[in-house]
Amino acid sequence: MWLIPLFICLTFVAKVIFGQIQISQASSRFLENCDQAPTLAIRTTCLNLQRIANNSRRNFEQQAQVIIHPPGIPKHLRPGIVMPGSRGQVASNPYDCMTLTCLCPYFAGGIDPQNQCVLRNGQILTMAYRKEYRMLTEEERLRYHNALRVLKQRGEYDRISMEHQSVGARGGAHSGPGFLPWHREYIKRFEIALRLIDPSVSVPYWDSVLDSYLPNPSDSIFFSPFFMGETDFFGNVINGPFAYWNTLDGRSTIMRNLGREGQLFTELSIQQVMEQNRIENILSYTAPMQGCPYPVNYGALEYSHSNVHLWVGGHMKPPEQSSNDPIFFSHHAFVDFIWELWRQNVQPMWSRELEYPPDIAICADPQHFSYALMRPFFTLFNRDGLSNMYTDQMYRFAPRPGCTAEIPTCGTPYLFCDTRGIAHCVTKIKLNGLCVGFEGFDACFDGVCQMGRCVEGPTPAPFVPQTRLSRLQQREISQTEIQQRFVDCFNRHPCCEAWANLGECRKNRNYMEQYCRAACHICNSTFDTSNGNGVLMVSVEVIRINLWKKIVVKHVTFVTLQKIFHVQFQYRLLLISKKKKNRDSIFSYTLNLPKAIVLSLYYNYFLIYLKYDE
Repeated sequence: MWLIPLFICLTFVAKVIFGQIQISQASSRFLENCDQAPTLAIRTTCLNLQRIANNSRRNFEQQAQVIIHPPGIPKHLRPGIVMPGSRGQVASNPYDCMTLTCLCPYFAGGIDPQNQCVLRNGQILTMAYRKEYRMLTEEERLRYHNALRVLKQRGEYDRISMEHQSVGARGGAHSGPGFLPWHREYIKRFEIALRLIDPSVSVPYWDSVLDSYLPNPSDSIFFSPFFMGETDFFGNVINGPFAYWNTLDGRSTIMRNLGREGQLFTELSIQQVMEQNRIENILSYTAPMQGCPYPVNYGALEYSHSNVHLWVGGHMKPPEQSSNDPIFFSHHAFVDFIWELWRQNVQPMWSRELEYPPDIAICADPQHFSYALMRPFFTLFNRDGLSNMYTDQMYRFAPRPGCTAEIPTCGTPYLFCDTRGIAHCVTKIKLNGLCVGFEGFDACFDGVCQMGRCVEGPTPAPFVPQTRLSRLQQREISQTEIQQRFVDCFNRHPCCEAWANLGECRKNRNYMEQYCRAACHICNSTFDTSNGNGVLMVSVEVIRINLWKKIVVKHVTFVTLQKIFHVQFQYRLLLISKKKKNRDSIFSYTLNLPKAIVLSLYYNYFLIYLKYDE
């Protein structure tokens, strides 16, 4: 019987071939000479992107209705409607989830009659709300730092960082159209890992425009012990929440070289993105070969984002090492925010999930093609990163900080309002930092600007930041954290069980130890992964019987979508017991797709319409 799921798996991972793709040594010349870049920083970025593209190409050649919400949830944190057949409603591990209902069992929560996830402490699991880092409350900031610390101690931070490292210098994460979709999925997974520790946290975005206004942005309060920490003369991060963090390259500290090259985001660079009206200028061909009909766009978001990597320097400079520094995740959360602003301002909602640049081998490595696998997330294609479900179901962005001449405050002690011209918020400056040009403004954190420097004021500091969580706050976190210690023990490919039955745990040890740890019994999962198909059987709290007596499968239909083979192996139906004694019991049921249908048809979605009878 194991031959059937094995054959399904082989079909599932088969590449979709749209035509012959030939990449020869003769085409190794790029369309643009990096020496023609307008600035040294852009030239450096150009060379990096071309290096990654070369590695990636070489690697490719070597392998082939209206929802009525109950009260209590803020409007901006209410998930949208989930379309039938949408991915991520059931998942074999929390990182593949795309709805709060899917995540709920991993938080040891239960589903209430309003289809909300209720945590053990009685709170509702809401969408993540990504604020600008300096707009976090004291408690929110400390909770985020605490979750990062726990994630690092458990080794899960380094495992997630290694996922980025594995595609940093080769693959579909950089140097092409897959850049934005890949990182959207990656940051989502990182955020889920943090929320499994503390459901109240989200990844704050770093709006580096706020720092770009300073004469020396490295003097920003953002690079202080309250946020990212400070460095010594050699660039080692020696204080703050991330001081003396070991890194994947064997160092005992995170490295930064602030401001030596590159530049931060500016309003101009963001405006250049917003003015684009073609998808090829957003999901850009950033390392095209000669003959590509699309010229290099040096104003593309991947280029401007790379300038920030260069500006931070140290571990942030080489793409394969950048995720060692937690600033990486806040930087990319802002990049994702900019992309989402463009999507909402320029694209109609229906087109956001459809528009993707043409698959042209001389413009982008085939690993950037729309239906190429999103490595190392083998159940996804690149175009899956276009889904509206990310911001409809999983997270939302708080508006960027702002102020007006009439209300010249930014709502946080870490920012001040520059009312010259169009009023805008600017980050505050650390003591001893340069404040030239900001005399007369409240530009210095707990100080005043005198003779171009921030110095201590004549009065005691009006605000003292909180540096550690209170015992009450620590107790609240322990109440919401899942009871059992989170064990990263999942099958990360739907074929793991079939492969394990064939003895691949022994034959192909390197791969199986990385992607099929549960199937190979390398670790002990806190969840049941023994259903034979690699799909997790999670229990769901039964809705009371007086609401629905039964669920009937009314209609099943299949939707064809352009030659794409995308099968969801199993769907779960909620069983409602008719017996009062089982009213509050927990059940789960798995609906299996007929294997013959799976093997004979190419379809994207399996739609189930449920009829609720009285």
